[in-house]
Amino acid sequence: MKKYIILCIILILNSAPCYGQSLDDYVVIAAKNNPGLQSRYAEYEAALEKIPQAIALPDPVFSFGYFISPIETRIGPQKARFSLTQMFPWFGTLKAQGDAAALLAEAKFHAFIDARNTLYFQVATAYYPLIELTGLKLIEQENIDILKQYQSIATKKFEQGEGSMVDVLRVDIKLKDAETSLGILNEKEKTLKTTFNKLLDRHEDEPVVIDDSVIKGPLPHDLPE
Repeated sequence: MKKYIILCIILILNSAPCYGQSLDDYVVIAAKNNPGLQSRYAEYEAALEKIPQAIALPDPVFSFGYFISPIETRIGPQKARFSLTQMFPWFGTLKAQGDAAALLAEAKFHAFIDARNTLYFQVATAYYPLIELTGLKLIEQENIDILKQYQSIATKKFEQGEGSMVDVLRVDIKLKDAETSLGILNEKEKTLKTTFNKLLDRHEDEPVVIDDSVIKGPLPHDLPE
C-alpha cells in the first residue's frame, strides 16, 4: 500500500506543468509546495515503518565475562563466560503491538488526507473568485473597446456637423467610467493573486493563468431566453 501511494503521488507531481492553468494543476502545485502537508505524509511513512518493528522479537542480548582469577569448577578452571539471552513476550503481545502500530499508521494517513482536502478546499475557494474577476475584466475590456468605437464615430459626426458635442461628452464619460471600473478590478486582482500564491507557497507576484475553457463560456446576454 505504501509503495502504491508513493508511486501515485510521484506520477501526479511529475505530470504537473511548471505553471498550471486549471484548478487541478494548481492543487497539485499547492500539495507539492506545502510543508505542512509534506510533514503529515512523513509522519504517516514513519508510522508505517514502525509496524514491522512492533511485531519483531527483541534483539538477543550477548554478554561476555572474563575472570582475572580462574574459577575452579568440577570440570576444571573457568577463565571466561559467554551468554546469549533471547526475550520472548507473552502470547498475543506481539499481535497486539502490531495492531496498535497499524491503527496508528491508519490514523496518520487519515490526518494526511484531511490536511490534503483542507488545502484543496482553500485553493479552490481562492481560485473561483479569480475566475469570476477575470470574466468581469474581459466584459469590461469589451465594453471599453465598444465605447472607443462609439467615441470615434461621435467625434467624426461632430466634426462633420452631423452630431452634437453632447454625444461626444456622453461617450467620454461612459468610457472613463469603464476604464475606472477596469482599474478597480485590476487592483482587486492583485490582492486575490497574492492570497492565491500564498496558498501555493509561491512568490506573491507569480503569474496566475486561469483556464481559458472556464472563462470563455457564454456571456449572460448570449444565453438563450
